[in-house]
Amino acid sequence: MLAHPAIVLVAWVVIAVLAGIVAARLPAVLRGGTDPIAGSPSEHVERELVRAFGEGAFYQYLLVLSSPDLSAGDPRFSVAARRLSGEVGRLAVVRSVETPWNSSRPELIGRSGHAALMVVTPNINAYLEAERFTAALRGAIAAARMPPEVTVEITGATAAVHAVDVASSADLVAAERIGLPITLVILLVVFGAPLAALLPILLAMVAVSVGFAGLYVLHAWTPVTVFAENVVSMIGLGVGVDYSLFVVNRFREERGRGRAPVEAAEAAVRTAGHSVLLSGATVAVGFLALFMVRASFLHTIALGGVFVVAAAVAASLTLLPALLVLAGPALHWPRRAVAAPASDPRRGRFWVSWAGVVMRRPWVALAFASVVLLVFVIPVTRLKSWNVGAAHLPAADEARRGYERLGKEFAYGWMSPIIVLIEAPAGRTLWDAASRPAVAALADRLARDPRSGAVIGLHQVLDVWDALQSTMGTEAAASADTAGPLARLPESLRGVARRVSSADGRVGMMVLMTPGPPEDPATMAYVRDLRSRRWAEPDAAGLSVQWGGFAAVLVDFDREIFGRLRWVVAGVVLTTFIVLAVVFRSLLIPLKATVLNTISVLAAYGFLVLLFQEGVGARLIGLHPPGGLNAFVVLMLFTILFGLSMDYEVFLLSRVREEYLISGDNTKAVALGLGNTAGIITSAALIMVSIFAAFGFTRLIPTREFGLGLAFAVALDATIIRGVLVPALMAVSGRWNWWLPGQRSTPRPPSGS
Repeated sequence: MLAHPAIVLVAWVVIAVLAGIVAARLPAVLRGGTDPIAGSPSEHVERELVRAFGEGAFYQYLLVLSSPDLSAGDPRFSVAARRLSGEVGRLAVVRSVETPWNSSRPELIGRSGHAALMVVTPNINAYLEAERFTAALRGAIAAARMPPEVTVEITGATAAVHAVDVASSADLVAAERIGLPITLVILLVVFGAPLAALLPILLAMVAVSVGFAGLYVLHAWTPVTVFAENVVSMIGLGVGVDYSLFVVNRFREERGRGRAPVEAAEAAVRTAGHSVLLSGATVAVGFLALFMVRASFLHTIALGGVFVVAAAVAASLTLLPALLVLAGPALHWPRRAVAAPASDPRRGRFWVSWAGVVMRRPWVALAFASVVLLVFVIPVTRLKSWNVGAAHLPAADEARRGYERLGKEFAYGWMSPIIVLIEAPAGRTLWDAASRPAVAALADRLARDPRSGAVIGLHQVLDVWDALQSTMGTEAAASADTAGPLARLPESLRGVARRVSSADGRVGMMVLMTPGPPEDPATMAYVRDLRSRRWAEPDAAGLSVQWGGFAAVLVDFDREIFGRLRWVVAGVVLTTFIVLAVVFRSLLIPLKATVLNTISVLAAYGFLVLLFQEGVGARLIGLHPPGGLNAFVVLMLFTILFGLSMDYEVFLLSRVREEYLISGDNTKAVALGLGNTAGIITSAALIMVSIFAAFGFTRLIPTREFGLGLAFAVALDATIIRGVLVPALMAVSGRWNWWLPGQRSTPRPPSGS
């Protein structure tokens, strides 16, 4: 292949151009990722709501109308509100618009009397579709030409999810603007040559383009989330630059030994390329482990991660060597390529000396490193889950402003109330004589608990029904139990009843307007409590009671993530151990590698607990600690970090193995292996840290947790783990490092070496 580098270059130019064209279409198809976990209780409630009440019942938007000068009863306020209601109602996707003026719902008037709520129900059945509705809603508001005295703000859980997605995409662009220039500066310092510094960035951008193109193709079969875009960009830039850095460095080293460009490129692919291939495989394994979790948006992230890593590996092993051969002397400009003996004692002198110090006193080094790691690992035992909501959006965001106005005038639970879904058995309705008292008793018990807030829904309509029955008489009441109950209601009440009861009367709904928003830990704890309790009256009447809403979706999501995390960890660790055992023909080396990687991830968790949960040092970076870690971040950090940490492990141990095959001396091999790789590992880590840390100083807290967690873990891995623990453990283990049952003590060279 390297005999014809121009052909390789042309092929990659075609791939890059086509990928760029396809990738440019990705933003138009990106969606959020907040639909319920498949098969979860909240997903069942959502499905039944759609069946009983039509599409959109689970995905409502709130329009908060307010005026400092006009009351809601002022004609100027009410006329403008009716005009807005008409414009919104004319949107093709809107099923209903409830206002204080068309629904006889006094709870839609704010506490001060100067605010009102509009509840907009779009004709959709997924968050992924609901987010598209925001732009149309803003257009209707503009068309209504609201007077300057009346402010309208869009909010609600669905609007907040959309705002999170928009902010996340903006954070991606901002982080790249910071991270890429810093990366270029580091590469210029490392190589001292502009072309050599640009090549890793070029390859990383090609890999990211291929990853984005792959995500666009995926959208034809499954929704692609904005989180997938962020992960592909972040990881693609990181591994793309890292892998290229390893190959370019080895190529320059081989050229320094006097080899011709083609021979040097072939040697770089055979040695550093071996490490790149193995590292890419371990990162891909981490991503594929996400398929163990029943969340479709994680599956698109997994495939996007595999796409970008595969592209980075392929480009590093084919395109980059071809470019290195074609570049010739320009690769070193403005320096001159000066050949140096491979045995130059100045090379890596510091790291060789450092390795000698660590290996002469390995137990001291192990004790020091263990203390440092324990400082960060112990806080993991205090880890709490946290979920993002409207309160965590940038202060200027419309959904955030609407949320704050909502809290002043109404209850935060309006963002997405807890839904109480009540079902009668076959052949019965919730309107019959046996069911009505049970529904009333349930509502009464809920209303007595202050965590419920206001209880609104079916029980209120049934109270009216009971009052009507007292005037209809026994015969009318009996016929109403068997006939369609809604048909027996006065025309003025049928619209209200349809919002809380299915047409056949078998399914009903109440909502709890909780004091806190759905992501509030207290609200989520209440959902867990409601699910765990027995409800004697509905049980005795044969009624089924289930709990839904956005808070329930978050509860099920956290349960799925943390419940499956142990299986994800076991799968990734076991698979990585097997791959490393085969490659290094050793049991102890892969065992140490997997254990150290796991400790590195745990330390990253602990760092985030200290910073984002307990606020240690938060003020220094302008952070208001949210009080916990996002479950999505916890899962993604493990799957990504385990592979990224293995990147440096493989690169270091591959070089140690090379030296050991030459000398058979474990101490010398470790010292030379560290001396030959520590400098480039440090440079690679600085690049990774700069890219990831850029995401850590954006606006959204989940993005900050993700970026700073990755940056900290990479920095820890390149210093304490690879610089202290690895050489110390190699010294303690001695020749047992290379032991494998049924194999002689000195390993055979790996195929292709």
